[in-house]
Amino acid sequence: MLNLSRFGTDRSGSVAVLFSVVLLPAVMLVGAATDYARVAASKVKLQATVDAAVLAAGLDISGASDAVLQTKAEAAVAAAFPAGSPVRVASVALQTVNNNIVVTVNAETTTNFGRIFGVTRVSTTTTAAVPKQTGRKMDVDFLLDASASMGLAATATGRDQLRAAVGCAFACHDPEGGQRISNLQVAQNLGILTRLDVLKNAVGTMIGRIAATQGPRDLYRVAIDTFDDTPQRAVPLTTDLASAQRFIQNYRLGGNTSFSGAMPVFNGDVGSQGDGFATPRKFAIIVTDGVQGRRDRVGGFHPFDDRLCDTLKGQGVTVMVLNTKYIPMPTEAAYQQTVAPIQNRLEPALMACATTGYYFAATDQAEIDLAFNRIFDAIQARLRLVR
Repeated sequence: MLNLSRFGTDRSGSVAVLFSVVLLPAVMLVGAATDYARVAASKVKLQATVDAAVLAAGLDISGASDAVLQTKAEAAVAAAFPAGSPVRVASVALQTVNNNIVVTVNAETTTNFGRIFGVTRVSTTTTAAVPKQTGRKMDVDFLLDASASMGLAATATGRDQLRAAVGCAFACHDPEGGQRISNLQVAQNLGILTRLDVLKNAVGTMIGRIAATQGPRDLYRVAIDTFDDTPQRAVPLTTDLASAQRFIQNYRLGGNTSFSGAMPVFNGDVGSQGDGFATPRKFAIIVTDGVQGRRDRVGGFHPFDDRLCDTLKGQGVTVMVLNTKYIPMPTEAAYQQTVAPIQNRLEPALMACATTGYYFAATDQAEIDLAFNRIFDAIQARLRLVR
């Protein structure tokens, strides 16, 4: 006969009984904690992915529709959570709301222990939004030296070839003394590379790079001013960058150099700095050898006056200067009398004209190409830094 009183006081097997009673809740707690950590980690990754997708969409300036941007967002999310991932993406939605890009992703994270109790997935909704970027507007205004000195040979070899052909390599750019053609034309006929040729190639290439990053919204404009004795707005601000390139290819030189006449006009043409959104960011690129001179006046040669750049910089414009440096010509009397006495003052003056960090110098084609590439890269960096 079962003795109930003895059963109630019997202590044997109590640990096993207690363990069996506690085991199931403990397993449930461990499993729940594991699944919770899994879901939390998935949600953090999902949020980071959605943030990246919405930033990419918000910064897109190609003019793409929301449908195209959504396809890109879907691809970004799918790449982060491929097939077999514990996270299954149920939907990706992208829309523009009050000029904000909003991306919402619904996803489910699989469970390990929860399925024992019939919970196989945990749903998560993640949303991120950024202001829609319409792109930064940019105006690039070139001021190109069109004086006769830009017709000098661009290399020491070319200088020597020109001297051998006509007996002169400096201050003989124009027809003189009964000559029927200028020495610039002689150089071109002989295939000698001149500073004009180098300038055309470099500026044309840079405008091409601007065009390549233009996109369909025509955010970038280019203008070209030239100067010799007088300034000229050769190409007004335009989004037709091909027309600017055509002008460069047909670019012709004039006579003397007058910075004092050119800079006040250029200041007005460029205008004041903008924010890049309502009004364009402004970049002024001055290409010159830095010598102001008149050959018909005694003592008519002197360095560029950097104070002429104060107005532009005061207007907030980023001023970039490319110094097309003179190749030394110690055997040329005219060079020794005009440029040589002031040559060591040219670079400091042009450097002072430029916004700090935006002075460049070059002599030959390779250096000038490199300088214009650096100028273009600096402009792009400046655009990204300014909001």
